[in-house]
Amino acid sequence: MESWHDFYVLVGTAGVTLTGLLFVVMTLRPRVAAEDRPTGVRAFITPNIVYFTTALVVSTVFLVPALPVMLIGAFLSVGSAASLGYLAYTRAHQRWRQSKLPLLDWIWFVGMPIAAFVVLLISGIGFLLQASLAMHGVAVALILLLVIGIRNAWDLVIWISQQEHK
Repeated sequence: MESWHDFYVLVGTAGVTLTGLLFVVMTLRPRVAAEDRPTGVRAFITPNIVYFTTALVVSTVFLVPALPVMLIGAFLSVGSAASLGYLAYTRAHQRWRQSKLPLLDWIWFVGMPIAAFVVLLISGIGFLLQASLAMHGVAVALILLLVIGIRNAWDLVIWISQQEHK
């Protein structure tokens, strides 16, 4: 895991920085987000925070020295299963259908996050089974979560700026 140190420092730093930036954006225009129904906030804004903090927390766990591989596998498996449950709870898919959003939004707000957490779950199971590529799967999942969060946060910024002009 020593050879992955810089990667996890970079990903964790990106996760915490992007979380902070998203908070700044939302505090600049709180009325726009608050006027939308709470389900919209739950389905489209809060998950971005989850993606960024997942990158931060997983990176931090990997930076803990001498953590047993089985514990890492259990943490990843339970955490990603819980995250998949959270995604179901947000009902983004239902909100997407009600708002009649384009297919591209479904891909980025629903499909890609599910795929990223499934990869993280498979990687956790890989750690439990001591698979050689499990670490690479975690890296792919974390990069996906950062890219998804950045893309979706930008989409939200554009949406918020359009709402103010109405």
